[in-house]
Amino acid sequence: MRNPTTTTEVDVHLINAPDVVPELSCYTTNLVAYLEADDPGVKTRLAHAVRLAVRLDGGSGDLVFSQHARVDDSAAHDPLGYRGAPNWALAAGDLDAELTRSGRVLTVADTFHLPWSPAHETAHSPHWLLLLGRRDGHWLVGDHFCALTPLGAQEPFLGWLDDAALERALTPHGPWPAEIDNRDRHALGAAVEPVLADRFRWLARTAGEAPAAPAAKPGDWTCVLPEVLGRISGVLTADETAAARYGDDLWAASRHYTYRLEVLAANGEICAEDAAAAAMSWGELPKVVRFAAESAARGRPRAGLLERTFDDLVRTNTKTTAGPASEA
Repeated sequence: MRNPTTTTEVDVHLINAPDVVPELSCYTTNLVAYLEADDPGVKTRLAHAVRLAVRLDGGSGDLVFSQHARVDDSAAHDPLGYRGAPNWALAAGDLDAELTRSGRVLTVADTFHLPWSPAHETAHSPHWLLLLGRRDGHWLVGDHFCALTPLGAQEPFLGWLDDAALERALTPHGPWPAEIDNRDRHALGAAVEPVLADRFRWLARTAGEAPAAPAAKPGDWTCVLPEVLGRISGVLTADETAAARYGDDLWAASRHYTYRLEVLAANGEICAEDAAAAAMSWGELPKVVRFAAESAARGRPRAGLLERTFDDLVRTNTKTTAGPASEA
């Protein structure tokens, strides 16, 4: 992790950080780091929980994605839910209380206000961070996310932010486009209500709370991978704007499935050669989707290329979807 200070406390947190940070989305990377303190096996459980599912929102042709089954609600722990406050004064007090209670807090930031993000002052997007400590008006912030994004490279970050900087980082932005709103709502794997997108937000255990009724019925979702990929392919080839709108969802799916394949192959649960072939196809997916989005913006849609790419994904993943992930 990049370390902008040299204090002993930062060094301790660096030592206690996960030995290997999975290359996942900004949601799941920091979710795993949050959960691992109480659940050392969460990395393997997440690999088994990866299963891409989609549904069409209200018949409008808008895709909603679920990247994996929930891993935050193990038998020993209550599930996570969003918490929020209408202003920073209330949020800071609640965050400090949650930090005292749990030892860490998973918060929702905006990439536009994160100096270490390649999207800093360029693009708005929800981004999960960890609060790990507080002293003298400063907060110790950890961000395990590491990726080469279209805007540049992001490295993991660990450092102290003063009160004003953290307030800026967590300031709500909106309203979000439908695809981002849905991504935020399903970041834990299933819809979590309320999302509280217009407030300063964080996540906490929902001890003793009845879960909100899901907006969609289980039967509304397509969960079998070949059918999922076919449904996504149909939307992207029919709508020239879809590749741009859902590029981040498919990039996340690529990272999640690549991770799943690596873990299951290492455990001997699937053939290493089959896993390598499938991982290569997943690695190509976000590149093709981004190219198709840029090409469509220039008036040259790439429906044929998209269709071939999804067909190749179906073919290469045939031998790797049997087992725990497909049953999730």
